[in-house]
Amino acid sequence: RALLEEQAYDSLDTCAADGSCQLACPVGIDTGRLVKELRHGSHGEGEERRALKRARRWASIEGASRVGLRFGGPLARATKRGKALPKAASSKLPATLHTGAAAVYVPSCTNRIFGASAGDGSAWVVEALVEVSSRAGLPVWIPDDVGGSCCGLPWSSKGFAEAHREKASEFVEKLWAWSGEGALPIVVDAASCTNAAAEPGEGVLSEENAERLAGLEILDSVAWAHDRLLPWLEVSEKVGSATIHPTCATRHMGLAPRLQALAAALAEDVHVPPTATCCGFAGDRGISHPELTESATRAEASEVAAAELGGRRFDAHLSSNRTCEIGMQRATGAPYESVLILLERLTRPA
Repeated sequence: RALLEEQAYDSLDTCAADGSCQLACPVGIDTGRLVKELRHGSHGEGEERRALKRARRWASIEGASRVGLRFGGPLARATKRGKALPKAASSKLPATLHTGAAAVYVPSCTNRIFGASAGDGSAWVVEALVEVSSRAGLPVWIPDDVGGSCCGLPWSSKGFAEAHREKASEFVEKLWAWSGEGALPIVVDAASCTNAAAEPGEGVLSEENAERLAGLEILDSVAWAHDRLLPWLEVSEKVGSATIHPTCATRHMGLAPRLQALAAALAEDVHVPPTATCCGFAGDRGISHPELTESATRAEASEVAAAELGGRRFDAHLSSNRTCEIGMQRATGAPYESVLILLERLTRPA
């Protein structure tokens, strides 16, 4: 009985469900997948219906979240749950053109809600990606109806299977239309969303949508920046030193080496903490259970602090997922931002 009572918190409530266990497990067991199934089994029909209703009203929830963050952010940042929350993103996305676009750019709902960090003068990753892509001669197009779109990960991680299926299917159908049935590549600016869009899970999509997904080229912003943009950009002057937090999804997709290589093109010295694994933010779980993120980031934050005490002065703190950046900023007190923001900053024409 005691074990069952403890499991509700130790497993179901505080598992990040990102599959990081699978990367370390010698036989590749994905404990996160099991937790999602257990969460699904714990939901009643009423909870499933409410989750589906929220998924269908995601555009309204997205807008309401920005408003709440805009007006409630200053108060929230004074609390443990709201610590390091960024400013609200602009409701107006950068103007882009479909004609002549080299790729479709789908800003993740995370980056459509969360903007730049509060009070540190940093930029918004959506503006940075649009600007640096144009500078490299590979302009991107943001669809007018991108608001409310979502890869389905928020419902998948919570075990709401029907809402996940509907949202993931809707997303594939939109990507298919936006890309001209696969004619243009699709760029996503949050590693967890890229991974969820490319691999929604077995049995989630219909046969038709599974075929559509197979015909799409979905690129994470790290791959887009490293493989396609960087060769056409000139870095004016590197910063001295940068520390990187490779995200779980970046590791799952095999992009951690490219994230490090991209950072190396922007900084003379690149530091990857040996204990950098999952930050524990896991979508909104870092807000509902801040103790999870605090525990998950403790070792990495200590290593960053030790490196600085040892003489390293980090001019940049980089990652590739907005919630992970929030989690690392909470842990270290330093402003973490997307590597794309630094790329845009250091390639501006003189």
